[in-house]
Amino acid sequence: MNDSFQDVYAKHLQCADYGYPLRMPEPMTTLPQNYQDSGLQIGDVGIVDSRGQFDVLFNICKRSDNPLHDPLGVPENFQPVQRGDVKFSDNAISAGPIHSHGIEQILQHNRPRPAYYEFDSSTPAGAILILPHGAMSVELSFPEQFREVATKSALQWYEFAKKRYGVQHLDRSLYLITGFYKARSWSLGSFNKPTNAPGKILARRDDINPNIYLLEFTFPADRRHSRGGEDSGGINQTVFITGFKITVRSWLPDPIILRVTESETTWSILVRLFKACIYRLRSLPGGHKQHPAISKLRM
Repeated sequence: MNDSFQDVYAKHLQCADYGYPLRMPEPMTTLPQNYQDSGLQIGDVGIVDSRGQFDVLFNICKRSDNPLHDPLGVPENFQPVQRGDVKFSDNAISAGPIHSHGIEQILQHNRPRPAYYEFDSSTPAGAILILPHGAMSVELSFPEQFREVATKSALQWYEFAKKRYGVQHLDRSLYLITGFYKARSWSLGSFNKPTNAPGKILARRDDINPNIYLLEFTFPADRRHSRGGEDSGGINQTVFITGFKITVRSWLPDPIILRVTESETTWSILVRLFKACIYRLRSLPGGHKQHPAISKLRM
């Protein structure tokens, strides 16, 4: 099964260590207007679809009668939680490019340049993001309080998500947002070619909108850019999210809750498989049925 555009982009740009990258930073047009104006918010729970856009299901910091919850309501036993203090940085990411390993920026001094940025690529797969104006960040000061909420509510959230996506389509993890990086404008691209033949990536300023760059690849690649710029209004384009990733699988005895920057070790995966086998045996007729429990993982 081939990776989606989002899978390729996120896999190779996570090395930037800002959080989980979104290939489609713009908010969904189906959200209430205030959400579209401001972009994703702390407390949002949803999935990242295969295109790389965050689909908000509900927000744990908002009341059940908030307009965001009008279409589907909220999960069973839903109780809003206080957001808590946040940390804000107006220039969390400086203006310029961010790229994966194997992409090298070429500097051309004392001679005319055909493009504002030029890169050599020596890897078969990679990703690049250019932020003409940098990015701001907002982060929950004490995100672990949200992990506790997810620990208690993950199964109810997952059942609620089934109502929207169906079991056969809910093949992606749920995310609980505790922070984000937002930008006014951006250009991004990713590639996954069959060979590691070298190539070039150029970024030229758009003649019509100088606040964005147009990416050119000498090999097949996916590319996107924002429509806005310096004077486009509020900053609502979410290029990275931070928070918790919630994975529920039928063969696991309990959901997995990790920070988006964490990953399970081989040993912890084996332990989970062993626990799953014990859980299955106890669930057989005549066996002791175990109630699902959610383990807290720290890497």
